[in-house]
Amino acid sequence: MASRPAQRWRIGVLASRVGVSETLLRAWELRYGLLSPTRSDAGYRLYGPEDERRARAMQDARRRGVPAGQAAAEILASERSSSRLPGAPGPRYATTAALDTEGTLSELQAAMVAYDVGSMHAALDRILVEVSAETAIKDVLLPFLASVGAGWAAGDFDVADEHFASDLVRARLAALSIGPGSRTGPVAVLACPPTESHDIALKAFEVVLLRAGWRTRFLGPQTPVRSLEVAVGVVEPDLLVLAGTRPESFHVDPDDVEAVARLAAATRVVLAGAGADRAAAERWGAEVLEGDPVTAAGSLVGTARRATRPSNGGASPA
Repeated sequence: MASRPAQRWRIGVLASRVGVSETLLRAWELRYGLLSPTRSDAGYRLYGPEDERRARAMQDARRRGVPAGQAAAEILASERSSSRLPGAPGPRYATTAALDTEGTLSELQAAMVAYDVGSMHAALDRILVEVSAETAIKDVLLPFLASVGAGWAAGDFDVADEHFASDLVRARLAALSIGPGSRTGPVAVLACPPTESHDIALKAFEVVLLRAGWRTRFLGPQTPVRSLEVAVGVVEPDLLVLAGTRPESFHVDPDDVEAVARLAAATRVVLAGAGADRAAAERWGAEVLEGDPVTAAGSLVGTARRATRPSNGGASPA
């Protein structure tokens, strides 16, 4: 007798069965690879008993106070070790799978010029199931935006295409940054200097830090120096990250020189992005983080230490 196919449900049904929101399930899927849905003939994502089992295990771990990232890693590792037979392939929780980067970029560009939101999201959904968020950011999302910018400069794409693509990628990165996160990791304040309006790479940087157990406070583009000083005074971070695409982004207005010096005295300051250089770092009393956002953020992971601050009796941020 043929065995009956396993039950499959849409995400709303799964959410009802396990008692958590659809948003949280999607966050567990995209951030940690906890769920592995299939696709129906109509293109709907379908979840099965194995996804329900992992979601319930995740809830149990979270109730015991285990950080979400650690909990997901332990659940998947346990499942791999218990289910694998000698010589048999492991389950599909790939984080470093081979990726057809060129084909994916072409697919995203085609969807972009058609203003096809659904197709772009479907492509990104597939990527984030096939590879880790870090790989997706480094090998797909940022190269895609760079190719769009180059195409716009060459006259191949309209400015509306660039705005459409940037907004969609920014939204996906923002979704990857949603979740309970760590309650004990080091804290970083992330911002762009006063004249810098491009913050997508900084958002990608934030996603990598969050997935590594950091806590972040994202201030975004064109943040005045005095506002940076206020935020650092309130948050007391371990790190202030400033990102800029041009060297001019790190210009220091004469009126802000003293505030910049106070920032450097209050916390560790690092500059990132294509505009960060040694001259800018000297003006800000900062260090330069080399490389793309994933590489730059990765250079901080595992080496975080509390910055030495003047004692003011304040409590550490929650």
